[in-house]
Amino acid sequence: MYQSILIGIDFSDTSVETVRWAVSRFPDADLTLFHAIEPLGVPGYLARELGSKLNTVRERELDARANLEEIAEQCGIEARLEVRAGWTPEALSAVAQEIRAELVVVGAHQKRVWPSDEVGNTCVAIVRKAMLPVLVWRPIRHERDKTILAALDLRDGSAPIAATAARYSAYFGTRLVLMHAMPGTLQAYLRAVSSPTKTEDTLKQIEQRARKEAMDRVPEDLAEGIEIQVSVVRGRPIVNHILTAAETEAADLIVIGKYHAPGLKGRVILGGITRQIIQGANCSVLTVPV
Repeated sequence: MYQSILIGIDFSDTSVETVRWAVSRFPDADLTLFHAIEPLGVPGYLARELGSKLNTVRERELDARANLEEIAEQCGIEARLEVRAGWTPEALSAVAQEIRAELVVVGAHQKRVWPSDEVGNTCVAIVRKAMLPVLVWRPIRHERDKTILAALDLRDGSAPIAATAARYSAYFGTRLVLMHAMPGTLQAYLRAVSSPTKTEDTLKQIEQRARKEAMDRVPEDLAEGIEIQVSVVRGRPIVNHILTAAETEAADLIVIGKYHAPGLKGRVILGGITRQIIQGANCSVLTVPV
């Protein structure tokens, strides 16, 4: 499915599990293991004592490369190793472009160390910075992947979300749930401009159109070979609908879009909904550029 995959490593247990998952799911892909060395404050007394002899970046680079080699050996793979100095999202994005990666995979930490910590803060920054699909991986809750949930806003140009979800579903042999949340204010608006009976009929017609449009986003050659369920909901905030649907359907993966900023080359708009899904989901999240 992919020829080149870049995996971000922070040497946590989660990142090692992420590599194992990628190896098992994409055995034919060329994997690159990446680690960024971010700036580290050095005590003044060390700088004064060692002066020009102090080279913590070089020491940390050698240590990181050795650790990446150990992970590759543990996972039984021959992978390309990349260690760069700099801010993780920026350095990772640069490497992704250099190696022409088709997918970036990063592991998400679900537990907070301090009450003020933001879960998935680095992952969100990586998703925003990278111009290609980013899979924020969390351990699956079953022996094999079973369900993929595609969160569709049905905007013009958002077809890649459903198409990507369908390709994943066909590749993994899973059920696909296409979910669309209609605007929560739609019902109130229709009630204000028409009778209660006409409002309900109009809502049903709009829902049917949304269902058809969701199915039309799936390529015909993929739709025939996978089990597809369409869910159109309304009433609650969209984020709540998506996270609740993921739990109800026992989804192993949520596929959601991220939008390119018009007129700003190299910039991605990461909406509040996508960010909240990345941080709040209990399963993996794949963001698709649209």
